[in-house]
Amino acid sequence: MADGATADALYREARSRCQQGQIAEGIDLIRRALARDPGQARFHTLLGMALSNIGRAAEALNSFDQAIALGAADAHGSRADALMALGRPAEAVESFDRALARDPASVADWCNRGAALLELGRAGEAAESFARATALAPDFAEAYYNHGNALAQLGRHAESIVSYDRALALRPGYVDALNNRANALNQLGRLPEALASVESALALAPEHNGALVTRSVLLRKLRRSADALASCERALASRPDDTDALAVHADLLTDLERFDDAIATLDRIIALKPDDVAAKWNKSLICLGLGRFEEGWPLYEHRWAGAMGLVPRGYAQLRWNGGAVDGTLLIWGEQGLGDEILHASLLPDVIARTPSVVFEVEPRLAPLFARSFPSIIVIACQKELYAGRVHVQEPLASLGRFLRRRFEDYPRRDRGYLAADTTRAQALRARLASDERRVIGLSWVSKAPVGGASKSARLADFEALLRLPDCRFIDLQYGDTSEERAALARDLGIVVERLGDIDNTNDLDGLAALMSACDAVVTVSNTTAHLAGALGRPTFVMVPHGFARIWYWFYDRSQSPWYPRVAVRRQQSGQPWADVVAAVAREVSALLDSGLDKGAVC
Repeated sequence: MADGATADALYREARSRCQQGQIAEGIDLIRRALARDPGQARFHTLLGMALSNIGRAAEALNSFDQAIALGAADAHGSRADALMALGRPAEAVESFDRALARDPASVADWCNRGAALLELGRAGEAAESFARATALAPDFAEAYYNHGNALAQLGRHAESIVSYDRALALRPGYVDALNNRANALNQLGRLPEALASVESALALAPEHNGALVTRSVLLRKLRRSADALASCERALASRPDDTDALAVHADLLTDLERFDDAIATLDRIIALKPDDVAAKWNKSLICLGLGRFEEGWPLYEHRWAGAMGLVPRGYAQLRWNGGAVDGTLLIWGEQGLGDEILHASLLPDVIARTPSVVFEVEPRLAPLFARSFPSIIVIACQKELYAGRVHVQEPLASLGRFLRRRFEDYPRRDRGYLAADTTRAQALRARLASDERRVIGLSWVSKAPVGGASKSARLADFEALLRLPDCRFIDLQYGDTSEERAALARDLGIVVERLGDIDNTNDLDGLAALMSACDAVVTVSNTTAHLAGALGRPTFVMVPHGFARIWYWFYDRSQSPWYPRVAVRRQQSGQPWADVVAAVAREVSALLDSGLDKGAVC
């Protein structure tokens, strides 16, 4: 165009070039137009849009700011898009709000505002923003898809599936919607449906990285770890530095007991993302499970990062350094009943180093712990922090970094370290063993929010044990077990008794007395296993293969160093729980035949 062209003519030609995809030429022309007439807001707006098109967001933002200063209110939406490209979502939301105040019917601005809010973690507002977009454009599949993503972030997975389904009705080949729908179904525990959804995604896009990882997660939960690993490695073949895929890869290698390979994968994640606390936490669990305590305990401290879901008590005092304390050491329980019982085995060691100890525990454990550790102050944990005088403090599970640095540091306490109410236990023993039958306590379910289903069996799986002669079987399981016990009596003619005067869920002191009245305890990996072990009862704990196996049962030990009278029996890959129980039943029979502890009450 001739040098003498007017600014308006240059603008029109610049717009035409940009529409034809000749962005560089368009930018040159609009800059010439601005040189002639810098006060035209539409010129600045066009330059900003062209610069945005080629990824020069910072320059684009400057152009939009100049356009708005000259009165171009319609540039707020484009300004917000530039801010998003620059990673400034909070400012972008403000600009989208200004744009929508002017034009509340802008579907693009409602959608992009929702994306900014999602990035800020404001999923509720994002869901509302996407809902406005779907109301304005009911045939816009992407708006429904993003609405589903916002609902999923809110944990409203059933509703998110409705939005994904609407997006898929509008666009049947919407691979991302199929994948995220699978993730939502996974959260609802609908694993076969979830797998079908992600398989549909992969049928359309066989190398879709996200879908391959989702498929790996689902196959792992379905206990198909080898297939899951193959799917994950396909994802990593195209994106070897995908830390999400690498995290799943490490989990699968751990399930398959390829521990060194799992640690190598976690080390790769840490090298790529030095602040990835999840990788450090998972490495700690493998190292601890292998008895590599010097590596494991320091990494275990990463459990307090927000992503792990654990919230520390808000005490301001300095942490304990493992030595003697000139004053009072406050120890506070963490991670639930089982972990508090397990790590309470460290208290005798602590007391030997610093006798002034306050121990804050889950309220249901307080009476039992107060009896068991009479030289310290045991208090029930409340919402409010302990107000007494304290010099240093330490979370309970962190004691191991000072006191359990090798297997030789685990003392052998055959009679346990918790003391049940002797009078109550003796009365229960007299009541249960009145006919000379041996008393076997049973527990078969874990209610853990993560992995509980994988750790749980059915009462019917215990049939081989329940067929042992001259035995009386007592229900130690927390929660309502009436339906399973009734079905067992109806179908097999076997009675498992529940003592109505002991609340297995809330009366843990009574449950401890009941366990002390048993000749043996057989349980899955749950609170019962820890309580029976800490009481020194002969106990068989059955731990799951792979997913949901917990580090403190270790990977290669048949006897627990925490609880010397607990035998650890591991489920093999694909092995039904009934087969594990059958093998344990033979050991229980031999134990009872030996006469070990007959009639003894601890």
